[in-house]
Amino acid sequence: MKIISTACLLMLVSFFVLADDKSTVELNEFVVNSLPKESAFTTQLATTNYTIGMQQVEKLGVQSIKNLSAHIPNYYLPDYGSKITSSMYIRGIGSRMNEPAIGMYVDNVPYIHRSAFDIMLHDIQQFQFLQGPQGTLYGRNTIGGLMNIYTISPLVYQGTRLNVSYAKYNDANVSVSHYQKLNDSLGVSISGYVQHQDGHFTNMGRMEKNKSDEFGIRGKLEWKMKNNWQSMFQISYDYTDQIAYPYAKFDTISKQIYPINYNEQGAYRRKMLSSGFTLQKITDNYAFTSATGFQNITDRMDIDQDFTSDSIMVLQQNQQLKSITQEFVFRSNNSNNWQWVNGLFLFGASNTIDSPMTSQKGGIKMIQNFMDMAKMFNPNMPTITILNEEMLVAGLFSKPSIGAALYHQSSYSFTNKFSVTAGIRLDYEKAFIDYDSEATLQTSVKLPFPFVPAFRVDSTYAVKGFKSKDFIEVLPKVALHYKIDNQHRVYTSLTKGYKAGGYNYSMFSDILQAQMQGNKDVTIDDKIYYKPEESWNIEVGSNGTFGNNRFNYQTAIFYIHHYNQQLSTTTSNGSRMISNAEVSQSIGGELSVKAYLSKQIAGYIHYGHTNASFIKYNANNINYNNKSIPFAPKNTLSLGIETKVPITEEWLDEIVLSAHYTGIGPLYWNAQNTLSQEYYGIANGDITFSKNNTHLKFWVKNALNQSYNVFYFESLGNSFVQKGIPISFGIHVKHIL
Repeated sequence: MKIISTACLLMLVSFFVLADDKSTVELNEFVVNSLPKESAFTTQLATTNYTIGMQQVEKLGVQSIKNLSAHIPNYYLPDYGSKITSSMYIRGIGSRMNEPAIGMYVDNVPYIHRSAFDIMLHDIQQFQFLQGPQGTLYGRNTIGGLMNIYTISPLVYQGTRLNVSYAKYNDANVSVSHYQKLNDSLGVSISGYVQHQDGHFTNMGRMEKNKSDEFGIRGKLEWKMKNNWQSMFQISYDYTDQIAYPYAKFDTISKQIYPINYNEQGAYRRKMLSSGFTLQKITDNYAFTSATGFQNITDRMDIDQDFTSDSIMVLQQNQQLKSITQEFVFRSNNSNNWQWVNGLFLFGASNTIDSPMTSQKGGIKMIQNFMDMAKMFNPNMPTITILNEEMLVAGLFSKPSIGAALYHQSSYSFTNKFSVTAGIRLDYEKAFIDYDSEATLQTSVKLPFPFVPAFRVDSTYAVKGFKSKDFIEVLPKVALHYKIDNQHRVYTSLTKGYKAGGYNYSMFSDILQAQMQGNKDVTIDDKIYYKPEESWNIEVGSNGTFGNNRFNYQTAIFYIHHYNQQLSTTTSNGSRMISNAEVSQSIGGELSVKAYLSKQIAGYIHYGHTNASFIKYNANNINYNNKSIPFAPKNTLSLGIETKVPITEEWLDEIVLSAHYTGIGPLYWNAQNTLSQEYYGIANGDITFSKNNTHLKFWVKNALNQSYNVFYFESLGNSFVQKGIPISFGIHVKHIL
């Protein structure tokens, strides 16, 4: 906590030092455009919302949405596993698998697969983050909030940007982009990046580090046509190749972390093609937008299911994900008292999964031990000896889904100070699963009779079928907004959040195993189906500016009541599945202050607190009532200060010094609340030397080499953790032509 105190003291000293500076500072960073579905500016919305501009993105070194943890109050996305892992938590809502609790739009086109969330972010113009359920306007997967990401427009900016960085662990990154106006109404851009990293951790069982290689390219075309029409087309391709899953065995009693040591390779490879086309007409009375999106993702995950040096169980998962989305938005665009928006959203998605799992010698031995124990308790049963050296459990699954939604929202200003907003959405989604899983067990059977020789029995166990579910939901919203004066606003809102149900596919190996053990009464639906998640969010907040526009603040308190919250749990074979907690709740608050103390000094503080707990949750005959929801941190803290020092030398214009601190925790690793990660803080800093359009930055992350864990799980009776990234430092050069 010394770091927090020191940074706060520095900011406080700056306040007093500059108290007599009466100059008004324009907060350009907070002047943001209205959202495509909103006629109001984000500062006038009845929800907490956060904007991070291009300069702040570069200062914080944001290359992934994982780097934004704690910079948004109550937002936590730990960096563990691989690029497929996007375990977002916001206000106590989240899940380690399935679709995330936060929606993500890139240039007004939704990304609906979590496998696409962790991408390299380059040339980002702006992040906009809306807290709380956004289901009325945005629908699926926005039960916790919404993240809008906007890339640089070639009609707004022209030039060439070059970024080169090198850091500890042989972390090298190069990105190049060019933006050009072909004429007054047509702009084009192309950008690309390549990154390599040797890795932070070593798997001693294979003597290899968790290295990664990535590259990508993006093209963008924007055209302002006649009669107020404009269009944008963008297409991108990203490739990732990782040695992944640096999980180390963990002693839950002594808290000792052993070296990473498993014998099968953990890897993740992904090829992703994304494209979007938007067509827009903006007049003095209305705005019409059509947004079309398409994604094609091919990935492969190789993972040692036991994470030990023994050969027990290994999984390979191949996915082919495709999605197409279409949305039409028609809204008012004037200064009338009544503002409205209507919309139609359609989507179709497919997910084909080929996930063969192999029980190796150690896994066969575990099954054999189970059969031997059964024989010991029942001497009259036959003696069964497994002949397989390895057993392949084949799994081929298809999980398509389709959906449609209609929505309307109206806002009416009764006076120039008071307005009421009400909206409703009718959301329909249909989920399918086509499953085909089988395994062959080769055994020698000896009946408990003398003189009867043993005989061989080869048994094939199969689970095949097709299932589907329909989900229909009505998502209302009501909000009151009051403008105290030109600097201060208060609001309150009641919104409903929703996340569709679906089917687990990792359970089928458990079902086959139950069949092998003689359990023929396994109900498929009970094993693979999980229910939709619903929530009601009550929020009261305020935002505004003070001190001649030097300070910008947001604050809110909230209460969320969840029904059937979707949680990630572990199966007997170490795989994960989604299950439901009947009733849970989140209570908390948020405070954000950004300060422009002078033209040379700026600072910020973002704090979030959430107390998320189960009200009614029973699993495996264990009562978890009043226990904290695992993986959801109780506190997030981010603060920083930046000082610009003008230099009047021919070779140097400016020096910028920045210090940043993020704190997270405590959080529990399990529903029993017996294991936890205590609060920890990370200190970062950088110094930048600038001359004209060239900037040279030296930076350090986790400067005090804080040790902490970002993930915990259990597999086959063992406990494992992944440690946080240790101290890292490097150099970054940016040149703009």
